[in-house]
Amino acid sequence: MKKSKNVFHCGRSGITASRQLIVAALFLLGPLLFPALSTAVSITGESSTYMQSRQSAEGSKELPLYEYLNFAVQDIGKETISFQFGGWLRYDLKKNNDDPDLSRTNNDLSYAYLHYRGNSANTVFNLGRVMVFEGVASERVDGIYARTDLAKNFGVSVFGGSPAETGTDLPGNKNIYGARLSHQAPGLYQIGLSALQEQKDSADFRKEEGIDLWVRPVNKVELLGKSRYNGITSAWSDHSYFIVLGPFDKVTLNTDLSQINYKDYFTGTTSSVFRFDPLVIDRNEKVSIVGEQVAFRATDRVSLSVDYKTYSYEIAGKAAYSGGAVGYALEKALGAGFSLHKMDGDTTGLRYTEYRVYGYNKAGKTDIALDLLLVAYGAEINGVKEARSVTLGAAYELSEKMKLGADVEYSSNPYFDKDIRTFVKLSYKFDIASSAHTGAPEQGKRKEGAQ
Repeated sequence: MKKSKNVFHCGRSGITASRQLIVAALFLLGPLLFPALSTAVSITGESSTYMQSRQSAEGSKELPLYEYLNFAVQDIGKETISFQFGGWLRYDLKKNNDDPDLSRTNNDLSYAYLHYRGNSANTVFNLGRVMVFEGVASERVDGIYARTDLAKNFGVSVFGGSPAETGTDLPGNKNIYGARLSHQAPGLYQIGLSALQEQKDSADFRKEEGIDLWVRPVNKVELLGKSRYNGITSAWSDHSYFIVLGPFDKVTLNTDLSQINYKDYFTGTTSSVFRFDPLVIDRNEKVSIVGEQVAFRATDRVSLSVDYKTYSYEIAGKAAYSGGAVGYALEKALGAGFSLHKMDGDTTGLRYTEYRVYGYNKAGKTDIALDLLLVAYGAEINGVKEARSVTLGAAYELSEKMKLGADVEYSSNPYFDKDIRTFVKLSYKFDIASSAHTGAPEQGKRKEGAQ
């Protein structure tokens, strides 16, 4: 029986990310070390330190330590300019005996950019490693991103640079650029047309166009979604739309309509997560999904829901997922719930029943949560008929800005006999103000009006 494996690999981007982390640190410390050269600034952010204990597929113990850092430097020169940063580092406290050549360190710079916001027309300009979420684009780019409103309720956004991708590390020169044009009637609709193109060594790697919309024709009726077209394969890759009706008294209806063509959707893979084993997922697969959920707010504390969703696979056949859930919540202090769902499909992998029970409680400065999940298969997989997991988590507020927590998870499924993981987290929120008048940093004070 196999055991689970979760190993991070360090690529060539590690050196670049390390340099960028140093640059970010100088950006953070500069206004504090040389306050006379800067105006008053405020720095807000959060540091999260994680330590995990787990077992590799070969049975050896792994102890990875992670540090996630996010912060924003406000009021640089003017109140409309700021610096945004997010990144992480990993160090393995225990050397991997199964693979001695595997690096014990890894890192990634999620984003780091100068941010300018204009006083009118919703103008935004970002420079650095930026996050772009515009129409068909959901990217990390080392370059620029800008948007602004135009006349007659039109708006435009553009971006361009070098793609910062995860796990692809393809050789050659890379560049990406795109834009979105939108029009809106406030409170009634917004529609956008977008496109992006990514090239590697002057050859097209991705070429996508799309349309996105949000419509609220009358009160309590809302439609939102988008469609994407693959310019390389000359076919629509996916459609995804949601309709929300309500709430009508205590009832809300949520409809899900989507379609995915795997071959067109995953033509240009930008993350190793989407590199499928052809023995597991056929790239020629297509699926259409239609779902409906009815949610009922019985009382201020009790909620009920039933849902039904159909999957029409071109190769794997048809399947239906149905069930319901009941939840109890006393504001944010106490809650519990139970859900039961069944998947009934044409193939063995699409036949199972899923049970979940959870509960949480907040007493003073302590949070406790318990989550139990059981999946019963219609037929044995690798000689096993069930998959289960039990997660117990607790957290304690050491102060208003610091919290210490720990999780213990036990799981087993047809692909490994058991997996026990422990997870310890220490999070700290910081808020620093530097005064140009005194030249001294002030802890715990935030400039009025800072974001």
